[in-house]
Amino acid sequence: MSLPEIDLSIILPCYNEGKNIPHIIKLFKEALKDRHNIEVILVNNGSTDNSSEVLIEEFNKVNDPRIRSVKVDVNKGYGLGILSGLNAAKGNVLAWTHADLQTDPIDVIIAYEKFKQINDSKAFVKGKRKNRAWGPAFFTYMMQLIASAELGVKLVDIGAQPKVFSKDFYTTYLKDKAPYDFSLDLYAQYFATRYGTIYEIPVVFKTRKFGEAKGGGSLKTRIKVSIRTFKYIRELKRKLNIN
Repeated sequence: MSLPEIDLSIILPCYNEGKNIPHIIKLFKEALKDRHNIEVILVNNGSTDNSSEVLIEEFNKVNDPRIRSVKVDVNKGYGLGILSGLNAAKGNVLAWTHADLQTDPIDVIIAYEKFKQINDSKAFVKGKRKNRAWGPAFFTYMMQLIASAELGVKLVDIGAQPKVFSKDFYTTYLKDKAPYDFSLDLYAQYFATRYGTIYEIPVVFKTRKFGEAKGGGSLKTRIKVSIRTFKYIRELKRKLNIN
């Protein structure tokens, strides 16, 4: 008996998430239920902890062909992890979300169902975070104001997960041109807004249980990521010849 065609591929970039991986696999397996047209790809994004060993152990336990992994030998950024997963994806619809589980796995399924209901290859469905602390929310708000002003499009909650889109969007805008760092979210949302339509679903932002935040967390890290993103906004503006 042949396996059903994969329609949705969910990508999770994992960098030093050894403690979190068992929880990730458990919750995504629960979210998938009996859906066999969805795959989950955990990207071991150049981890220096025991992630490789944990992945092998957990895959042997669950024995579920819908959940697999790809490996990036050397970490070159969050964006490269996602792009590596997207490149290995089998689905007609693609998605990514974070391995920190601050966005519930079921939200990816909800976003996917909304995408299918819209039935438009130019649609881009993303989360809009609720219940965030004022500090991180303020950084997000300021970043979206600056990005929107510089790039000439309305960008809202740029880093929110999940993100769901067509394989055609990936091959046209992301595959060979997208940045390898945290600017990937900005890059994808710019083109989704410029050449398609963005739809949002509300997501309740949860507290990370295991591991450390890679792009947020401390004030120092947020400032560092923000400065790097602002530099990328100006670089993207120049590349696109936006006045």
